[in-house]
Amino acid sequence: MQRNKYLLLNYIFVVCLLILFLNDHFFKYEFANFLTGKLSDVVGIIILPLLLSYIFPRLKIHSIWIGALLFLFWKSGYSEGAINWYNQYALIPVTRVVDYSDLLALLFLPIPYFIIQRADNLHRIKIPSLHPTFILIPSLFVLMATSPPPSFSYTVSRGNLQCSKCHITVNYSQEEIVDKLKNNNIIFDTIFPMSERMLERYPGFRKNDIRFYKIKKLVIDRDTLRDLDFAMRSINSHRTKFYFNGMQVSENISTPELMRKARKYYRKIVFRELKTSLKK
Repeated sequence: MQRNKYLLLNYIFVVCLLILFLNDHFFKYEFANFLTGKLSDVVGIIILPLLLSYIFPRLKIHSIWIGALLFLFWKSGYSEGAINWYNQYALIPVTRVVDYSDLLALLFLPIPYFIIQRADNLHRIKIPSLHPTFILIPSLFVLMATSPPPSFSYTVSRGNLQCSKCHITVNYSQEEIVDKLKNNNIIFDTIFPMSERMLERYPGFRKNDIRFYKIKKLVIDRDTLRDLDFAMRSINSHRTKFYFNGMQVSENISTPELMRKARKYYRKIVFRELKTSLKK
């Protein structure tokens, strides 16, 4: 059976693919809220049946319920074993968070159903002057990278201010960092290693010696910061990547704009204090 290129070469598929990429790699970090949390699931459930129908033309309408079953499996705890097995061999490891509210995305399945049924007649959304390979290959990579990267497992915070991708690299071991900061009255209240469960999922983390650090109270100038979460990953015996993952703040950060401003401010003062203390 011949493939219908317009299952991929349509503006709905391309726009959804672009939204999926931008949301997973930019919007989720800059605008961490309910919308960005669910947006990838919505556009993903639109993309998946169209992609299945193109790759396996005989599926056609069956791709709707197959896509729904795959989505249900992925979002359930039953997929844990398959994910662990895949990550042992994958060039692009994957993770996912089990959240059954994500299943609301299934309500958008009528959109790919409508496109599959009428792909040849939807002239207004067709993209005729492009080979489907230029859409297919990026689609596969975007879908593989849609889940949080492995680094997500050690760059999270329980605080109401989270600082994703906030890190510096210093030319000291983790032990040297702890000692230098202690000599400057910056003392970690708790230090603990990565869990065995996570190490089993990502065996490569063992050689990185990833540890988590917490400071209950840190005074910088006139600011009293509370419940700061850090992580450190050893690059080699004398080089460490130092992550500031977040903290608990009392001020109102209920909007994305306030969150961005607060993240920028606290990231600046925390790393300035750390760098200054490490140089002494």
